[in-house]
Parts: sequence; C-alpha cells; structure tokens
Amino acid sequence: MSTIVVAQKNGVACIGADTMSCLGSLRQQAHHIVNKTKITRIDDSYIGLTGTSASLVVMNSYFSNPERPRNFSGTDAIFETFRHAHHWMKAEYFMCTMPDKGEEYETTQFYGLVANPHGIFALYSYRSAQQFHRFWAAGSGRDYALGAMQVAYDECDDVVDIVKKGLSAAAEFDSATGAPFEIYKCDLIQPAAPVKPAKPVKPVKKTRKR
Repeated sequence: MSTIVVAQKNGVACIGADTMSCLGSLRQQAHHIVNKTKITRIDDSYIGLTGTSASLVVMNSYFSNPERPRNFSGTDAIFETFRHAHHWMKAEYFMCTMPDKGEEYETTQFYGLVANPHGIFALYSYRSAQQFHRFWAAGSGRDYALGAMQVAYDECDDVVDIVKKGLSAAAEFDSATGAPFEIYKCDLIQPAAPVKPAKPVKPVKKTRKR
C-alpha cells in the first residue's frame, strides 16, 4: 500500500506521496528501488495511485498515446476520461474488471488522487471522482494523514508544509508508508473577477449661447 495526499491553499494545489513499496511483509524502501515514484504527470495534472504498482505503469502506457482523450479539469471530465479508457484497459492491458460478483459496475482498478490547476480530486475505481476544498488522503496511512492535515491546515500558510505534515504522520504510524516523500505543486487557476456593469453616462446639458 501507500499514502498519497493532496491539499490546496492560497492559490496553490499540491500532491505528495511516500516512496516505499511492500511485497507482503517485505518492505522495499526508496534507496533500494530505482522506479519508486507513485505519482505521474499527464499534461498539467499530477496523478498519484495507491494499490498495485502495475496501475501506474498501465496508466502511463495508456496516456502515452496522444490521441487518447484526457481531461482532468472536473469531476464529470474525469469520469468521461476513464469511461473511455475502461474499454482499452480491458482489451489492451487485460484488466480484471469483476473481482467480486457483487460489484454493481465493472471496476477500472484505479484509486488515487489528482492535483492540477483546476483543484484537487479523488479518483475511484468506478471511474467517479470527488473534488475537495482543502485536503484529502488515500492509501493505508490515510487516517493518520487526514488527522495531521486537519490540525496543520489552519496553522500553515504554505500548502507544501500541510502535505509534509500528512505524509510524516502516515510514515510514523503506518507500516506500509515510508520516507522520503515526493511532492509536486502547481498554481490554481483563479476565477475571473465578475464584470461590473458600466454606469450609465449622464447626458451633458448644452448651454445656449447668446
């Protein structure tokens, strides 16, 4: 498992992840592994995935084709992006879509977080997404990270510090989370200021000349 966190504050979005992998009870710390990243960049979006390490490999391979649609600007756009991807994940990457017969829909086997200029999002296996106002976390150390970020959010002005607090708490208490951390940030798109209606111009009274 892993711990991935996102936060946004003061016009900046940030995502961070630990760099340790586990094979059962075997811990693979970052200084043993070359390809230790759990976050990938697709256009202007940073996406971090929890679960099997194969998911990130598959995602990078799928989106390496520039003709495949990718839009992570909102929850509806994320859903449509992965709805389109689902067919190809099954056909080209042999994705197991029904691990449990009680599933209501086929699953895409992705669970993670997204940070981009449009905000911070969670991505779920049914291809749905949620957008958050302040922060969120995913993975085995999620509960520890959420508690730490809840305390840190009002205390810290720098969003990177909030993300570090969350990851540090997860690494302290979760056996599947370990430092060092990888952290990325980007500026948020600021909403345009509303245009004020122009004030009507008063007609100028003409004075009669004598």
